[in-house]
Amino acid sequence: MGRKSKAKIRRQEILSHFYEVIIEEGFEGASIGKIAKRMEVNPSLLIHYFSTKDAMVIGLIDYIMSTYSSHIIPDFSSVEDPQERWDDVVDVVSKIQWDLIMNKTVFYSFYALGMRNPEIRMRFVDFYEGLRKTLAKEIAHAKSQKIIEIEDPEESAKMIISLIEGTNFYQHVTSEKSNRVERSDMFKAVMRQLFPPFK
Repeated sequence: MGRKSKAKIRRQEILSHFYEVIIEEGFEGASIGKIAKRMEVNPSLLIHYFSTKDAMVIGLIDYIMSTYSSHIIPDFSSVEDPQERWDDVVDVVSKIQWDLIMNKTVFYSFYALGMRNPEIRMRFVDFYEGLRKTLAKEIAHAKSQKIIEIEDPEESAKMIISLIEGTNFYQHVTSEKSNRVERSDMFKAVMRQLFPPFK
């Protein structure tokens, strides 16, 4: 194993511990010292790989985004039947819940940081832009195959992302017990109203 591979593994190990410390201590309480203590190493080792906590934040965001973004919306192009393909899209979209992908404390901490840090914000912009493009492509495909009636696939994709974000946020601030199946069914019902079958 080369030096680059060892460095990559070490960096991922540090980021994994950083992730766990954020969950336990919150972002403000996650220091290089606490991460080093958790790993039972000298803090200088962490500084060798990440010069600052900000650099570690960027590294963790990049790692999370690259690891999970391809799993959020898979490639549906292999599904030949247009109706089945659209049904698969609706099914996948209705189940997107960020807390199944990453811890909500980590997600919302980074989201808040993105409001102040342009570099972090651009990571979110790129992430959501990729999601929007994928959704717009699938909506346009379903429209071209006369599966759904819709005017503008691009605007429709933005609407779906707004729904995803709204339902994800709301499930964490409502006093009602969150039921993932009910939430998914509700989302599908809304999607059917937004994207009526072609007549």
